[in-house]
Parts: sequence; structure tokens; C-alpha cells
Amino acid sequence: MIIDEEGVIELIKIIGGEEAVKIAHKLLKRPGLTDDEIATMLEMDIKHVRKILHKLHDLSLLTYEMAFDKKNNRRVFKWRLQQEQVIGVIKAQLKKIYNRLQLLREYFNRNQFYWCGNTSCKKYTFDFALDYFFKCPSCGQKLNYYDPAPILSAIDKKIMDIEKMLG
Repeated sequence: MIIDEEGVIELIKIIGGEEAVKIAHKLLKRPGLTDDEIATMLEMDIKHVRKILHKLHDLSLLTYEMAFDKKNNRRVFKWRLQQEQVIGVIKAQLKKIYNRLQLLREYFNRNQFYWCGNTSCKKYTFDFALDYFFKCPSCGQKLNYYDPAPILSAIDKKIMDIEKMLG
């Protein structure tokens, strides 16, 4: 899996939004900026900048170096993007999605489903449909057997895509 600078920015956008992207661009151009410098350059509230920085740090996308500012008598954090960590973050998320898809596939394989055909109504398991005498609790129409093959096919395709990505 190869992630370029554009891929890193796209992930940061998904996680933190447009403001996080602005911060990431600054850190790509000038690694080691402080939160004060970033806030000043982007004309953003320092507390908001720190919140974004810590959110990205919690996901291991940023790292910092702590120094002591003798002039102002306080700690200063110099932030850097950790591009090499992005692959790890993506793989972890893909594994979560993969596991959820496996559970979903198992659920559809284990149960029989019934549906009224109305796109705004849910599909119900046999036990649920039986409890309602095969009448849709939402619209009152008759519940008929629903073949989950198209859903299972889509789940299987996504599972295979993720398996290819994870190697």
C-alpha cells in the first residue's frame, strides 16, 4: 500500500475536516511549527488549533518535540506530520471494517429475512416477522421472503477488496 502526500491530506480531511487540512499543509511545508505559529499563520483560535493537533496526535498522524521557551518561561511543542504512520492508521481502520463486514455476512447467512417491498421499510428476521404475523409494522403490508443474495454479494466483494488491500 503506497500512500503519497495527497493520500495523507485526504485522510486528514476525513478525520479532521478542512481546518485540519490547512494545518497539515503548513506542517508539510514547515515541519516543527508550534501551535502558536500555526494559529497565527492560519488566523485561527489557538484552542481550536490545539484541539485539532491533539486529535491528529491521538491517531498517531502527528508527533511533537517538546522544548522549553526560557524567554516566556513555558513549554513549547513543535509539531510534525508522521506520514509513515498513515499506512498503519488506514490498515487499522480497514481491519475494523473487515471485521464488521464479516459479522454482517454471518448475520445474513444465519437468518431468513422478510420484507414488504417498501424501500422506506426495514427487512425483518423470521422471528420478528412471525411476531407481527408477517405484516410490516411500519406500513401494514404483507411481509414476503427476501433473498439477501445481492447484499451478500456486495459484502463479499468488499471483503475481497479489503483482503487485497491488506495483503
